Amino acid sequence: MSSKPPHSKDRARPGPGKDPKRKPNSRKAAAKKAARSGASADAKVRTPAASKPARAVQPAGWVLRSAPGLGRTLLAELRHDRLLGADERADLLWQRNHDLLFAPRLTRVPVAHELRIAEDVLRCLAYGRYKLSDSQLDRLAQLLQGQRRRLVVTADGKHFNRHDLFRFLNRELSRRGVKLDDSAKAPLLVFCIEQAYYACIPVREADETTGRDRRQVEREGSLPPPIAAAMAFMTRPADDDTVLDPVCGSGTLLAEAGGYAPGARLIGTDQDLQAVKTARRNLKTFETAEIDHGDACALDLPTESVHLVLANLPFGKQYGDVGENRTLYSEILQEIRRVAAPKDFRAALLVSDRHLLREAAKTAGLKIVHETAIRVRGEDAVIALLHLPPTR
Repeated sequence: MSSKPPHSKDRARPGPGKDPKRKPNSRKAAAKKAARSGASADAKVRTPAASKPARAVQPAGWVLRSAPGLGRTLLAELRHDRLLGADERADLLWQRNHDLLFAPRLTRVPVAHELRIAEDVLRCLAYGRYKLSDSQLDRLAQLLQGQRRRLVVTADGKHFNRHDLFRFLNRELSRRGVKLDDSAKAPLLVFCIEQAYYACIPVREADETTGRDRRQVEREGSLPPPIAAAMAFMTRPADDDTVLDPVCGSGTLLAEAGGYAPGARLIGTDQDLQAVKTARRNLKTFETAEIDHGDACALDLPTESVHLVLANLPFGKQYGDVGENRTLYSEILQEIRRVAAPKDFRAALLVSDRHLLREAAKTAGLKIVHETAIRVRGEDAVIALLHLPPTR
Protein backbone atom coordinates (compact mmCIF):
# COMPACT_ATOMS: atom_id res chain seq x y z
CA MET A 1 0.00 0.00 0.00
CA SER A 2 1.30 3.44 -0.88
CA SER A 3 2.18 5.71 2.03
CA LYS A 4 1.36 8.83 0.01
CA PRO A 5 -1.79 10.71 0.98
CA PRO A 6 -4.67 10.43 -1.47
CA HIS A 7 -5.12 13.18 -4.01
CA SER A 8 -7.95 15.60 -3.44
CA LYS A 9 -9.84 14.14 -6.39
CA ASP A 10 -9.61 10.74 -4.73
CA ARG A 11 -11.05 12.08 -1.49
CA ALA A 12 -13.90 13.79 -3.35
CA ARG A 13 -14.66 10.81 -5.64
CA PRO A 14 -18.42 10.02 -5.65
CA GLY A 15 -19.74 6.65 -4.62
CA PRO A 16 -20.86 3.99 -7.12
CA GLY A 17 -23.76 4.92 -9.38
CA LYS A 18 -23.65 8.69 -8.53
CA ASP A 19 -23.24 11.40 -11.12
CA PRO A 20 -20.73 13.91 -9.78
CA LYS A 21 -22.17 16.68 -11.99
CA ARG A 22 -25.69 16.26 -10.71
CA LYS A 23 -26.70 18.12 -7.55
CA PRO A 24 -29.39 16.54 -5.39
CA ASN A 25 -32.69 18.42 -5.17
CA SER A 26 -32.72 19.25 -1.49
CA ARG A 27 -36.31 20.48 -1.64
CA LYS A 28 -37.57 17.16 -3.11
CA ALA A 29 -35.47 15.17 -0.66
CA ALA A 30 -36.95 17.11 2.22
CA ALA A 31 -40.46 16.52 0.87
CA LYS A 32 -39.91 12.75 0.63
CA LYS A 33 -38.51 12.64 4.15
CA ALA A 34 -41.41 14.68 5.45
CA ALA A 35 -43.93 12.41 3.73
CA ARG A 36 -42.40 9.38 5.43
CA SER A 37 -42.70 11.05 8.83
CA GLY A 38 -46.20 12.42 8.22
CA ALA A 39 -45.14 16.09 8.30
CA SER A 40 -45.01 18.74 5.60
CA ALA A 41 -41.80 19.59 3.81
CA ASP A 42 -42.09 23.23 4.86
CA ALA A 43 -42.29 22.27 8.51
CA LYS A 44 -39.03 20.37 8.28
CA VAL A 45 -36.96 22.97 6.42
CA ARG A 46 -34.74 24.65 9.03
CA THR A 47 -34.86 28.43 9.05
CA PRO A 48 -31.72 30.45 9.71
CA ALA A 49 -31.02 31.17 13.38
CA ALA A 50 -31.90 34.68 14.52
CA SER A 51 -28.88 36.95 14.56
CA LYS A 52 -27.59 38.06 17.96
CA PRO A 53 -28.39 41.65 18.94
CA ALA A 54 -25.56 44.08 18.21
CA ARG A 55 -23.37 44.92 21.18
CA ALA A 56 -23.96 48.37 22.64
CA VAL A 57 -21.34 50.89 21.62
CA GLN A 58 -19.05 51.72 24.55
CA PRO A 59 -17.21 54.98 25.27
CA ALA A 60 -13.61 55.03 24.09
CA GLY A 61 -11.80 56.12 27.25
CA TRP A 62 -11.36 58.92 29.77
CA VAL A 63 -10.14 62.51 29.54
CA LEU A 64 -8.95 64.44 32.61
CA ARG A 65 -7.94 68.10 32.62
CA SER A 66 -5.86 70.05 35.11
CA ALA A 67 -4.44 73.54 35.52
CA PRO A 68 -1.44 74.22 33.23
CA GLY A 69 1.65 72.48 34.58
CA LEU A 70 -0.14 69.91 36.75
CA GLY A 71 -0.70 67.14 34.19
CA ARG A 72 2.10 64.95 35.53
CA THR A 73 0.92 65.45 39.11
CA LEU A 74 -2.59 64.42 38.04
CA LEU A 75 -1.12 61.32 36.40
CA ALA A 76 0.65 60.50 39.68
CA GLU A 77 -2.67 60.84 41.52
CA LEU A 78 -4.34 58.60 38.94
CA ARG A 79 -1.79 55.87 39.67
CA HIS A 80 -1.85 56.52 43.42
CA ASP A 81 -5.62 55.91 43.45
CA ARG A 82 -5.01 52.72 41.43
CA LEU A 83 -7.29 53.92 38.68
CA LEU A 84 -4.65 53.25 36.05
CA GLY A 85 -3.19 49.77 35.72
CA ALA A 86 0.55 49.34 36.08
CA ASP A 87 0.91 48.50 32.39
CA GLU A 88 -1.75 50.89 31.09
CA ARG A 89 -0.73 53.96 29.15
CA ALA A 90 -1.96 57.53 29.47
CA ASP A 91 -1.22 60.34 27.02
CA LEU A 92 -0.36 63.82 28.27
CA LEU A 93 -1.16 66.73 25.98
CA TRP A 94 -1.15 70.49 26.37
CA GLN A 95 -3.94 72.94 25.65
CA ARG A 96 -3.75 76.69 25.91
CA ASN A 97 -5.27 76.82 29.39
CA HIS A 98 -5.16 73.19 30.55
CA ASP A 99 -3.07 70.06 30.65
CA LEU A 100 -5.06 67.17 29.18
CA LEU A 101 -4.64 63.51 30.12
CA PHE A 102 -6.16 60.76 27.98
CA ALA A 103 -6.47 57.19 29.28
CA PRO A 104 -8.02 54.51 27.03
CA ARG A 105 -8.92 52.46 30.12
CA LEU A 106 -9.30 52.94 33.85
CA THR A 107 -9.57 50.10 36.33
CA ARG A 108 -12.94 51.47 37.51
CA VAL A 109 -15.13 54.55 37.46
CA PRO A 110 -13.60 57.29 39.69
CA VAL A 111 -15.61 58.15 42.80
CA ALA A 112 -16.21 61.68 44.06
CA HIS A 113 -13.36 61.84 46.60
CA GLU A 114 -10.73 60.76 44.05
CA LEU A 115 -8.84 62.79 41.45
CA ARG A 116 -9.00 66.01 43.46
CA ILE A 117 -6.42 67.63 41.16
CA ALA A 118 -8.65 67.26 38.09
CA GLU A 119 -10.61 70.32 36.99
CA ASP A 120 -12.72 68.10 34.72
CA VAL A 121 -13.34 64.36 34.59
CA LEU A 122 -14.82 63.46 31.20
CA ARG A 123 -15.91 60.33 29.37
CA CYS A 124 -14.30 60.15 25.94
CA LEU A 125 -16.81 58.94 23.35
CA ALA A 126 -14.49 58.95 20.35
CA TYR A 127 -10.92 59.89 19.58
CA GLY A 128 -8.53 59.72 16.68
CA ARG A 129 -6.15 61.65 14.50
CA TYR A 130 -6.39 63.86 11.42
CA LYS A 131 -10.05 63.32 10.43
CA LEU A 132 -13.32 62.09 11.90
CA SER A 133 -14.39 59.09 9.86
CA ASP A 134 -17.95 58.05 9.06
CA SER A 135 -17.62 55.20 11.56
CA GLN A 136 -16.55 57.63 14.29
CA LEU A 137 -19.49 59.89 13.50
CA ASP A 138 -21.83 56.88 13.58
CA ARG A 139 -20.34 55.89 16.93
CA LEU A 140 -20.91 59.36 18.35
CA ALA A 141 -24.49 59.39 17.10
CA GLN A 142 -25.21 56.05 18.79
CA LEU A 143 -23.71 57.16 22.11
CA LEU A 144 -25.61 60.47 22.03
CA GLN A 145 -28.93 58.96 21.01
CA GLY A 146 -31.83 60.61 22.84
CA GLN A 147 -29.63 63.30 24.43
CA ARG A 148 -29.73 67.05 23.89
CA ARG A 149 -26.27 68.58 23.78
CA ARG A 150 -24.56 71.92 23.21
CA LEU A 151 -21.61 71.51 20.84
CA VAL A 152 -18.34 73.13 21.96
CA VAL A 153 -15.18 72.82 19.86
CA THR A 154 -11.68 74.00 20.84
CA ALA A 155 -8.56 73.72 18.70
CA ASP A 156 -4.91 74.03 19.74
CA GLY A 157 -2.42 73.79 16.89
CA LYS A 158 -2.65 74.33 13.15
CA HIS A 159 -4.27 71.13 11.88
CA PHE A 160 -7.92 71.79 12.80
CA ASN A 161 -9.91 74.95 12.21
CA ARG A 162 -12.35 75.32 15.09
CA HIS A 163 -15.10 77.01 13.08
CA ASP A 164 -14.89 74.60 10.15
CA LEU A 165 -14.96 71.59 12.46
CA PHE A 166 -17.93 73.00 14.37
CA ARG A 167 -19.94 73.38 11.17
CA PHE A 168 -18.92 69.91 9.96
CA LEU A 169 -19.88 68.20 13.23
CA ASN A 170 -23.10 70.15 13.55
CA ARG A 171 -24.15 69.05 10.06
CA GLU A 172 -23.03 65.41 10.23
CA LEU A 173 -24.29 64.67 13.74
CA SER A 174 -27.62 66.40 13.10
CA ARG A 175 -28.01 64.33 9.94
CA ARG A 176 -27.53 61.22 12.10
CA GLY A 177 -30.28 62.26 14.50
CA VAL A 178 -28.23 63.88 17.29
CA LYS A 179 -30.07 66.75 18.98
CA LEU A 180 -27.64 69.68 19.07
CA ASP A 181 -28.90 72.89 20.66
CA ASP A 182 -26.90 76.00 21.60
CA SER A 183 -29.20 76.52 24.59
CA ALA A 184 -28.70 73.01 26.00
CA LYS A 185 -27.04 72.87 29.41
CA ALA A 186 -25.14 69.61 28.84
CA PRO A 187 -22.19 70.05 26.46
CA LEU A 188 -20.54 67.82 23.90
CA LEU A 189 -16.91 68.90 24.13
CA VAL A 190 -14.55 68.30 21.23
CA PHE A 191 -10.90 69.03 22.03
CA CYS A 192 -8.46 69.20 19.12
CA ILE A 193 -4.75 69.25 19.94
CA GLU A 194 -2.51 69.34 16.88
CA GLN A 195 -3.65 66.30 14.80
CA ALA A 196 -5.54 64.55 17.64
CA TYR A 197 -9.20 64.96 18.57
CA TYR A 198 -11.24 63.85 21.58
CA ALA A 199 -15.05 64.04 21.74
CA CYS A 200 -16.16 64.04 25.39
CA ILE A 201 -19.04 64.54 27.79
CA PRO A 202 -18.50 65.74 31.39
CA VAL A 203 -18.78 63.31 34.28
CA ARG A 204 -17.61 65.56 37.11
CA GLU A 205 -16.42 69.13 37.56
CA ALA A 206 -14.01 70.39 40.21
CA ASP A 207 -16.67 71.77 42.56
CA GLU A 208 -18.43 68.38 42.65
CA THR A 209 -15.47 66.73 44.38
CA THR A 210 -16.19 65.43 47.88
CA GLY A 211 -16.01 68.12 50.56
CA ARG A 212 -15.98 71.17 48.34
CA ASP A 213 -19.63 71.87 48.98
CA ARG A 214 -18.55 72.71 52.55
CA ARG A 215 -17.10 76.03 51.41
CA GLN A 216 -19.41 78.73 52.67
CA VAL A 217 -17.59 81.86 51.51
CA GLU A 218 -15.36 82.69 48.56
CA ARG A 219 -12.67 85.35 48.81
CA GLU A 220 -11.19 87.33 45.94
CA GLY A 221 -7.87 85.85 44.90
CA SER A 222 -8.51 82.53 46.66
CA LEU A 223 -6.48 79.63 45.35
CA PRO A 224 -8.51 77.31 43.06
CA PRO A 225 -9.19 74.06 44.99
CA PRO A 226 -7.63 71.75 42.32
CA ILE A 227 -4.31 73.64 42.59
CA ALA A 228 -4.51 73.49 46.38
CA ALA A 229 -5.20 69.76 46.04
CA ALA A 230 -2.09 69.33 43.89
CA MET A 231 0.05 71.01 46.55
CA ALA A 232 -1.43 68.81 49.26
CA PHE A 233 -1.04 65.65 47.17
CA MET A 234 2.64 66.40 46.53
CA THR A 235 3.28 66.25 50.28
CA ARG A 236 1.15 63.10 50.90
CA PRO A 237 -0.62 64.24 54.10
CA ALA A 238 -1.37 61.57 56.70
CA ASP A 239 -3.96 61.35 59.47
CA ASP A 240 -1.31 61.71 62.18
CA ASP A 241 0.21 64.88 60.67
CA THR A 242 -0.01 68.40 62.03
CA VAL A 243 -0.57 70.59 58.97
CA LEU A 244 0.10 74.34 59.03
CA ASP A 245 -0.83 77.14 56.65
CA PRO A 246 0.74 80.33 58.09
CA VAL A 247 -1.06 82.58 55.55
CA CYS A 248 -4.30 80.61 55.31
CA GLY A 249 -6.62 83.13 53.63
CA SER A 250 -9.99 81.40 53.08
CA GLY A 251 -8.60 78.01 54.16
CA THR A 252 -8.48 76.28 50.77
CA LEU A 253 -5.13 74.55 51.29
CA LEU A 254 -6.12 73.21 54.69
CA ALA A 255 -9.45 71.96 53.32
CA GLU A 256 -7.68 70.01 50.57
CA ALA A 257 -5.18 68.56 53.04
CA GLY A 258 -8.20 67.43 55.06
CA GLY A 259 -9.68 65.92 51.92
CA TYR A 260 -6.67 63.60 51.63
CA ALA A 261 -6.18 63.06 55.38
CA PRO A 262 -9.43 63.60 57.34
CA GLY A 263 -7.72 62.87 60.64
CA ALA A 264 -4.90 65.40 60.29
CA ARG A 265 -4.69 68.35 62.67
CA LEU A 266 -5.19 71.52 60.61
CA ILE A 267 -3.73 74.82 61.86
CA GLY A 268 -4.22 78.11 60.05
CA THR A 269 -3.17 81.67 60.82
CA ASP A 270 -3.65 84.96 59.02
CA GLN A 271 -3.07 88.58 59.96
CA ASP A 272 -6.30 89.60 58.19
CA LEU A 273 -9.23 89.25 60.60
CA GLN A 274 -11.74 88.94 57.75
CA ALA A 275 -9.70 86.07 56.28
CA VAL A 276 -9.72 84.34 59.66
CA LYS A 277 -13.53 84.60 59.84
CA THR A 278 -13.85 83.25 56.29
CA ALA A 279 -11.50 80.32 56.95
CA ARG A 280 -13.36 79.42 60.13
CA ARG A 281 -16.65 79.28 58.24
CA ASN A 282 -15.16 77.22 55.41
CA LEU A 283 -13.50 74.75 57.78
CA LYS A 284 -16.18 74.50 60.46
CA THR A 285 -17.00 70.89 59.51
CA PHE A 286 -13.38 69.82 60.16
CA GLU A 287 -13.27 68.92 63.85
CA THR A 288 -9.47 69.09 63.89
CA ALA A 289 -9.19 72.60 62.37
CA GLU A 290 -7.82 75.52 64.42
CA ILE A 291 -7.84 78.97 62.79
CA ASP A 292 -6.35 81.96 64.63
CA HIS A 293 -5.42 85.56 64.00
CA GLY A 294 -1.64 85.76 63.94
CA ASP A 295 1.61 86.69 62.23
CA ALA A 296 3.26 84.15 59.90
CA CYS A 297 6.64 85.53 60.94
CA ALA A 298 6.00 84.94 64.67
CA LEU A 299 3.83 81.86 65.06
CA ASP A 300 2.32 80.94 68.41
CA LEU A 301 3.42 77.33 68.02
CA PRO A 302 6.01 75.18 69.82
CA THR A 303 9.35 74.49 68.16
CA GLU A 304 9.50 71.29 66.06
CA SER A 305 5.73 70.74 66.25
CA VAL A 306 4.64 70.79 62.59
CA HIS A 307 4.99 67.93 60.09
CA LEU A 308 3.69 69.61 56.97
CA VAL A 309 3.41 73.22 55.75
CA LEU A 310 1.23 74.36 52.86
CA ALA A 311 1.29 78.03 51.90
CA ASN A 312 0.40 80.34 49.05
CA LEU A 313 2.95 83.06 49.69
CA PRO A 314 2.08 86.61 48.59
CA PHE A 315 2.57 87.19 44.87
CA GLY A 316 4.77 90.19 44.00
CA LYS A 317 2.38 91.54 41.39
CA GLN A 318 -0.44 91.64 43.93
CA TYR A 319 1.27 92.23 47.24
CA GLY A 320 4.25 94.51 47.68
CA ASP A 321 7.42 94.77 45.63
CA VAL A 322 10.44 92.51 45.27
CA GLY A 323 12.24 94.10 48.20
CA GLU A 324 9.29 93.68 50.54
CA ASN A 325 8.75 90.08 49.45
CA ARG A 326 12.44 89.26 49.90
CA THR A 327 12.18 90.25 53.56
CA LEU A 328 8.77 88.60 53.99
CA TYR A 329 9.85 85.30 52.41
CA SER A 330 12.97 85.16 54.52
CA GLU A 331 11.12 85.77 57.79
CA ILE A 332 8.33 83.30 56.99
CA LEU A 333 10.75 80.52 56.01
CA GLN A 334 12.87 81.05 59.11
CA GLU A 335 9.73 80.62 61.22
CA ILE A 336 8.76 77.52 59.23
CA ARG A 337 12.21 76.12 59.93
CA ARG A 338 11.73 76.72 63.65
CA VAL A 339 8.42 74.82 63.88
CA ALA A 340 9.47 72.01 61.50
CA ALA A 341 9.39 68.54 63.07
CA PRO A 342 12.79 66.85 62.88
CA LYS A 343 11.43 63.72 61.18
CA ASP A 344 9.52 63.50 57.88
CA PHE A 345 8.98 67.25 57.59
CA ARG A 346 7.89 68.55 54.18
CA ALA A 347 6.42 71.75 52.77
CA ALA A 348 4.79 72.85 49.53
CA LEU A 349 4.97 76.58 48.86
CA LEU A 350 3.39 78.45 45.95
CA VAL A 351 5.34 81.52 44.86
CA SER A 352 5.64 83.84 41.88
CA ASP A 353 9.39 84.40 42.26
CA ARG A 354 11.42 81.20 42.55
CA HIS A 355 14.68 83.14 42.94
CA LEU A 356 13.48 84.94 46.06
CA LEU A 357 12.29 81.63 47.48
CA ARG A 358 15.63 79.96 46.80
CA GLU A 359 17.43 82.74 48.64
CA ALA A 360 15.04 82.55 51.59
CA ALA A 361 15.21 78.74 51.77
CA LYS A 362 19.00 78.77 51.79
CA THR A 363 19.10 81.38 54.53
CA ALA A 364 16.55 79.47 56.63
CA GLY A 365 18.31 76.12 56.26
CA LEU A 366 15.61 74.43 54.17
CA LYS A 367 16.26 72.39 51.02
CA ILE A 368 14.20 72.75 47.85
CA VAL A 369 13.89 69.22 46.45
CA HIS A 370 11.57 69.86 43.51
CA GLU A 371 9.94 72.71 41.60
CA THR A 372 6.83 72.52 39.40
CA ALA A 373 6.11 75.43 37.07
CA ILE A 374 2.38 76.13 36.76
CA ARG A 375 -0.02 78.93 35.81
CA VAL A 376 -2.57 80.29 38.26
CA ARG A 377 -5.30 82.35 36.60
CA GLY A 378 -2.92 83.25 33.80
CA GLU A 379 0.06 84.13 36.02
CA ASP A 380 3.27 82.11 36.06
CA ALA A 381 4.03 80.52 39.41
CA VAL A 382 6.05 77.72 40.99
CA ILE A 383 5.16 75.05 43.53
CA ALA A 384 8.33 74.29 45.50
CA LEU A 385 8.70 71.20 47.67
CA LEU A 386 11.00 71.65 50.65
CA HIS A 387 12.53 69.23 53.16
CA LEU A 388 14.95 69.58 56.01
CA PRO A 389 18.52 68.96 54.86
CA PRO A 390 19.88 65.55 55.86
CA THR A 391 21.68 65.46 59.20
CA ARG A 392 25.24 64.21 59.29
